[in-house]
Amino acid sequence: MPIALTSGLLSLWALVIAGTDFRQLRVPNSLLLLVLVPAALMQLIQGAGLLGVGNADAWIGFGIGLLLGLPGYALRQFGAGDVKYMAVLGLLCGPRGILAITLVAALLLGLMAVSLAVVARLQRRRPGRMPAAIALSSGFLLLLILSGNFAHGF
Repeated sequence: MPIALTSGLLSLWALVIAGTDFRQLRVPNSLLLLVLVPAALMQLIQGAGLLGVGNADAWIGFGIGLLLGLPGYALRQFGAGDVKYMAVLGLLCGPRGILAITLVAALLLGLMAVSLAVVARLQRRRPGRMPAAIALSSGFLLLLILSGNFAHGF
């Protein structure tokens, strides 16, 4: 499958996850498995993933994504689905990719937190939970765009 088509389908997947997290404040396992299974199978069979990341880098990225998400889960800022989403993104993008996604997501989550706090204060209520998958999906989409995977066909 051409990389531009794969990138487009993964972008759609990331948008669906972000939308689901926005509406339901959860990332369903079914949406994660939709990409995890074929991505893991490609890594195991072909030695390269859906976005062309090599086998070692993909599994290191998976581990880094998982490890980066666990502190947020321990602090109750991330749900389990957010942590699993980070691991899948790491599998797709490798170690440098998941670090870049995490940096972008952290900046966006900071902006979201400030915005929610201001709105909550104006409305004299406590701030609600933030859909972290929106920030993670934004980082992933930015990485796809900047990596040039949309250069042909989109």
